[in-house]
Amino acid sequence: MPDAHSPLDSCIADVWELLERIGHDTTDSPGITRAAWSRNEETAADHIRAFARRHGLQVLNDAFGNIQVLLPGVDPATPCVTTGSHLDSVPHGGNYDGLAGVAAGLAVLAAANADPSRRARPFRVVGMRCEESPWFGTAYLGSRLMLGLSTLDEFGDLKRSDSGKSLRHHLQHLGYPRTGETLAPLLNSSLITSFLELHIEQGPLLEADNIPVGIATAVRGNVRFPDARCIGAYGHSAALPRRFRQDAVLAVAELALGLDGYWKDRIAQGDEDFIVTVGKFSTDAVLHAMTKVAGEVKFSLNIGAAVRTSLDAARTLLFDLVKGIESDRGVTFELGREVGTAPTQMDGRLIALLEDAASALGIAARRMPTVGHDAAMFVRAGVPSAVLLVRNANGSHNSDEALDREDFARGVHVLDRAMHRLASKP
Repeated sequence: MPDAHSPLDSCIADVWELLERIGHDTTDSPGITRAAWSRNEETAADHIRAFARRHGLQVLNDAFGNIQVLLPGVDPATPCVTTGSHLDSVPHGGNYDGLAGVAAGLAVLAAANADPSRRARPFRVVGMRCEESPWFGTAYLGSRLMLGLSTLDEFGDLKRSDSGKSLRHHLQHLGYPRTGETLAPLLNSSLITSFLELHIEQGPLLEADNIPVGIATAVRGNVRFPDARCIGAYGHSAALPRRFRQDAVLAVAELALGLDGYWKDRIAQGDEDFIVTVGKFSTDAVLHAMTKVAGEVKFSLNIGAAVRTSLDAARTLLFDLVKGIESDRGVTFELGREVGTAPTQMDGRLIALLEDAASALGIAARRMPTVGHDAAMFVRAGVPSAVLLVRNANGSHNSDEALDREDFARGVHVLDRAMHRLASKP
């Protein structure tokens, strides 16, 4: 590692304190909750803006509350090497999912501003709203609005899951767009030369292999059914032989196990990048009983893959399984609305650049696919992008999420080196 007394390490210490302060102020035991466009997410944004201004950096808000931070004197219309991540969390999640990437970018810019020879670097940090899908039923809302991939007309009437209020209502409640302020420009490929997102790893691979950082090869795409259900028929548990039953529980269980079998086949064929999750599974609390055959199950389904062909094959299998189970068990599946994103490949040149930066610093790294991040939206906007993953104990989307301070510092050093390399190239 570089000199522990360098300006960058001093700034890393400062942003670590910032992370801890935001975590304290957005605690929602167990864990923390920063709902999209909520008071807690705005608290995180306030801390980010205040930190940036204390370090002499420019701060701009766009019409949707996304934050842009630039070095002093850099024109917001300048094409920049850009980094950052999101401010929101899942309900009762951890403090570092998303927020660590914003803090890492602030450390890089604050350190650059402390060095007179680097103050004019075309760097931008973005702090984005609503990457997490639980709040409005779809992911990446902040980055999609910021990049002009979607409009408020499309999303404004979506209701937030906890409040029942619309996105438009929450924006107005927080005062966006803010009158009298210079609005940050909508971003596109003409304003972003490349995008690097530092993010905690949300699985166990780096921890298991004792490697501090990972470099994403792709962001998994997904096919999701958030509000599926299976309709059978209630019946007496002791009076109905199997051939007369329309058991919704066993029907959904059979569907899940059928998809799990496909997952095992993918692994046997060397594909470790596929996943299936039934995240919600519930019978009706009013009608269910120990002595009843269940007549209804509500569930969710999330299928993910790093390769489009695997995702398409799993989706085809899903509908084939549904048809067969309906015929065999006399049930009806209502999968409901389908949402999702295509798999997104990261930029090969940036992957190599991050590997070279880690190697030069003596930091072990490995290539691996990752889950959904805002970087996927930057790729969709035509921006070369990459994701730098930092080892994180206990996974993510839970209150036990744990990021080691030294691992965070390693990740920031890799990010800093890569950003300065990119800024020095024509």
